[in-house]
Amino acid sequence: MAETTTARNACNASVWLDDSGGTLLDISGSANSFDPSFTREIGDYHVFQQCWKKRLACGLDGSFTLNVVYSTTAAEAFQLLNAWLFEGCLATFRTLTWYMPDKNVGSNMWSAEVLLADFGWTEDPSDPGPVIATATLVPSGEVTHSVLAT
Repeated sequence: MAETTTARNACNASVWLDDSGGTLLDISGSANSFDPSFTREIGDYHVFQQCWKKRLACGLDGSFTLNVVYSTTAAEAFQLLNAWLFEGCLATFRTLTWYMPDKNVGSNMWSAEVLLADFGWTEDPSDPGPVIATATLVPSGEVTHSVLAT
């Protein structure tokens, strides 16, 4: 097989999260990394006189880890996530949308309604770099995928 010529990096990936008013905000400039992960529910069983297990598949799930730079601007990722966390016990859903390799025609786009499952960071006075906070977002319902046509 010939070596691929279509490999892409994530330098121009674009991550968007809506605020409490439902306005999608580009948080790419304050995001340090984004790790989407998908799982398929699989049950297995074994029957008499058979050597190998059998499997059945049912549902899908996802989890999205977002690492962001601690910053003080309200429209940037850290403050957006922090405000979301402290809005009360009955958390609201937010729209998460991301594009890879960029937000141009031909790129992949995923989107989901998500809840903020956890959010935290470490404050280390011996580390001269920026504080990085980590948030885990989990979808409620379908995660959609499409390729940008326009």
